Amino acid sequence: MPDSITTANTVFECAITPRYTDLDTWRHVNNSRIYQLHQEARILAHIARFGADAWFSDDVRLRPLRSITQYRQVTWYGSDVQARVQVLSCEQDTYRVRSDLSQNGQHVGSQECVMGAFVKGQRVDLPEDVREQLQHAATGTAEPLPANDYVELAKAVEQWPMRQQLSGRYADLDADSQRSEAALARYMEQARFGAIRGIDLGDLGILIAAADISFLHYRPGWEPVELGSGITRMGNTSFIFTGCATSEHGLQAVANSVMVVINQASGRPAPLTNAIREQLGKLKV
Repeated sequence: MPDSITTANTVFECAITPRYTDLDTWRHVNNSRIYQLHQEARILAHIARFGADAWFSDDVRLRPLRSITQYRQVTWYGSDVQARVQVLSCEQDTYRVRSDLSQNGQHVGSQECVMGAFVKGQRVDLPEDVREQLQHAATGTAEPLPANDYVELAKAVEQWPMRQQLSGRYADLDADSQRSEAALARYMEQARFGAIRGIDLGDLGILIAAADISFLHYRPGWEPVELGSGITRMGNTSFIFTGCATSEHGLQAVANSVMVVINQASGRPAPLTNAIREQLGKLKV
């Protein structure tokens, strides 16, 4: 387990070491693996507060309802990532937690999660003891989140511009035998990549700046998962992919991903060329 400390009962800090297998073809830590660093820090903070067995449950299970991840800087292999976790707020049936990652003195990213409680796949209130501790620890600094209206958009789309199937895998299950949060985040990445891989960027590159994921349920399944994605907005240097995963139990996760086109030499954002805009236009929802 990574080294960790808890400060003033409200801030949890730990160091996590990126692995070689976390790297992608751009030779930095892959965005879905960065998501998993946030998840790891969040779970370690939960264990520090609620005890060594808090990472699993045969009764009430705490899972994200929504996560918003900001990718501020590239994260590299070979240096530890410092994680800092705080509870921002706690209500009757949800709580908000924020994690921040730093590497070599630079703030590389953050994530805010709205967490909920489930019993047999159904939403319930937070357990009283959990709620009391989290309310005591909460900083009271939660700010309103943007509307997740992309979920209703996904429900209304009859035909996505890009569609693909994924086979359900044993590795997609978590320790509670549910489809894991990490797997659903990977599905959202695959939904994006299925469309991005067909875009000719010329000599430009592309990075993800933010991912806003709503998790509708965590039911496992062995039928193929249907992924759908398309472009819902284009700006000067960026565009938004909306993607979703649908299992045999219905819509399971939906995400808005902000993608930024970059100059590969400088690493700075670059305007979308007419050629890129034309290609993205064919993927418009």
